[in-house]
Amino acid sequence: MGGRSGKIRSAANTGDLSKGVIVVLSGGFFDGMNPEDVRDRMDEYIADVNADPFVQAHTNGKGLKFKLLKNQLDPHIHQADWRKVVRALETLEPSPLILVGHSNGGAAAVSIARSLESGGTTVNLLCTHDTVQTIDDLGDPNKVPANVRLNLNPYVIPTPAWMLAPFPIGRRNHRESDGSMDGVINVGLAYNLGGAFAHKNAFYELAGGNKVFGGGFERPHLLLEVTLAVLRGATNADVLAMVQAPLQTLATKSRIVIELETKGFTTTVRP
Repeated sequence: MGGRSGKIRSAANTGDLSKGVIVVLSGGFFDGMNPEDVRDRMDEYIADVNADPFVQAHTNGKGLKFKLLKNQLDPHIHQADWRKVVRALETLEPSPLILVGHSNGGAAAVSIARSLESGGTTVNLLCTHDTVQTIDDLGDPNKVPANVRLNLNPYVIPTPAWMLAPFPIGRRNHRESDGSMDGVINVGLAYNLGGAFAHKNAFYELAGGNKVFGGGFERPHLLLEVTLAVLRGATNADVLAMVQAPLQTLATKSRIVIELETKGFTTTVRP
């Protein structure tokens, strides 16, 4: 798994995360359209990344930068502001760079990555949770540009129950250059739920789902685990290996079938 072009700056982990940036993008026409628990979980995810001992130790206790916009109130950012995010990132020269988006935010995250490609900026991790296109996309939101080192792409596979609450859902991703899944991990989630609820879960359950009494989450916090692995220097093959056990837990607890695929590897995870 790879998919990097020669002009892209190396993203190899040197132990220095001091110029690191994390961007989390919500969907919808406006931020308030998103369920409050989804928005809260986005902000908590950023805080959990920055609270990690490795991240603290390698950022002089500052964590990854996430406040990028003037008068930004929340840690996460609404998808409609993606062009402002690009302008901010162009002045920062971030390394490493983590981009996460849900719904329209997934499309915005891809647009950010594509905008930064010509300047040689590596996106170390692009997480696109059930991407839904917008009216302001820079190209196809399901085609991953060459400057993305690793794309984790959870998306909803519709079941008959989708019709109970029809809602736009995402698709499999592939590389923009050659159509391959080199450096792309597609995670197809076949929820027996109405489309709107399945769409929410494509982010929410991969970010841990509901909290449990005494701390922790009902579901594996796969988003956090993958992010921290990438920041510690894990290879794409390492990430592929590590996601399989949490996905098995998710399949069992949520009673769903999961289709996991990347270049040269496909498997079905069943409850």
